[in-house]
Amino acid sequence: MRTPFRITPRLWQRPASGLLAAACAALLLAAGCASAPKPLPEPVPDMQRVWPVPPDAPRVAFLRQIAVPADIGIQERGARRLFRAVVGKEKPPRVENPTGLYADADGWLLVADTGLQVVHIFNLKKPSYAQAFRIVGDDRLASPVGVAFDAAGQRIFVSDSILNKIFLYRTDGRLIGWFGEGLVRPSGLVWDAVRGRLIAADTGNHRVLVFDGDGHLLRAIGQRGDGEGQFNFPTHVALDGDGNIFVSDSLNFRVEVFGSEGDYLRHVGQLGDSVGSFAKPKGVALAADGTLFVVDGIYDVVQMFGADGGLLMHFGEAGSRPGALWLPIGVAVAGDDVFVADTHNNRIQVFRRLPPPAQPAEAGQPAGTEQATDPTQAEESAEGGNR
Repeated sequence: MRTPFRITPRLWQRPASGLLAAACAALLLAAGCASAPKPLPEPVPDMQRVWPVPPDAPRVAFLRQIAVPADIGIQERGARRLFRAVVGKEKPPRVENPTGLYADADGWLLVADTGLQVVHIFNLKKPSYAQAFRIVGDDRLASPVGVAFDAAGQRIFVSDSILNKIFLYRTDGRLIGWFGEGLVRPSGLVWDAVRGRLIAADTGNHRVLVFDGDGHLLRAIGQRGDGEGQFNFPTHVALDGDGNIFVSDSLNFRVEVFGSEGDYLRHVGQLGDSVGSFAKPKGVALAADGTLFVVDGIYDVVQMFGADGGLLMHFGEAGSRPGALWLPIGVAVAGDDVFVADTHNNRIQVFRRLPPPAQPAEAGQPAGTEQATDPTQAEESAEGGNR
């Protein structure tokens, strides 16, 4: 079967004049010979910016923000600055209008940026930085809004809502190809590593599509409407550990949940102005423990729901100071860290989930010790837990 990927020819650039080419080559060589960047010290949660606010025990704290490569320990060398001056680029790259996010425990942080029209490829552990934006020749991405990562294949999937395609790149920014015939304003993406497939929000067609790893369409989920399993401009998608698909159904003001084969299960939230409700649901992400994170772009908060769909808490606030948000869109979770695309503040904000507070010891029992139990009760409890 012919692959739907369109493989591009070798990318080319116009040759520079002799003197400029020689200068650029020398400067790039000098920049390449610079010492490798070193990771910054492990960030520490800011316990002055926590949620919920005192006197309640804090469960989420502001950790850091990422807007430029220097924020992860990549300092621009003098030769590189000179190179930019020679070729006419005045400013180093920075996040402008982040939308879709991907993050994982290996340090990868991928940021779809509609303002700069690129995907920022950060690795927080190496650290390293690259960009993906080229298509063919001088053509480039127009509106990259969604991003997903196939860690095993080291492939980055990028949805472009203007070009109506899904593009594939290597982690160094090289283009592999593209697919997506018939897409209309595709947005959120998530890669299902267990089943080797890509889930995509086909926003303008009011459906969610499932592709195999080669870009062949496997399944379409939903249609326009406000009933169970229907959509009104779905924008973001996420997966839980069982392969269930979570879809931000933006203009139905809810998150719909489907089984791994596309069968409707339930929904979370509704239109409203109180916690647990949504005014503009955007990005969705799942933690390993099943906690659901949903960004609300109007109220500038991230809401957290338990595996049963019940509201746990929310964090964030409107503003521009560290920990505050302005029209946020995307969200991603890696371990205890929650990454939020703070779109109109031109940055990625990182929050950390904190361990639950220790339970106070009962009266007459020293702190740090467990209450003695009757051995018979303990055996009965163990037997009951194994049934």
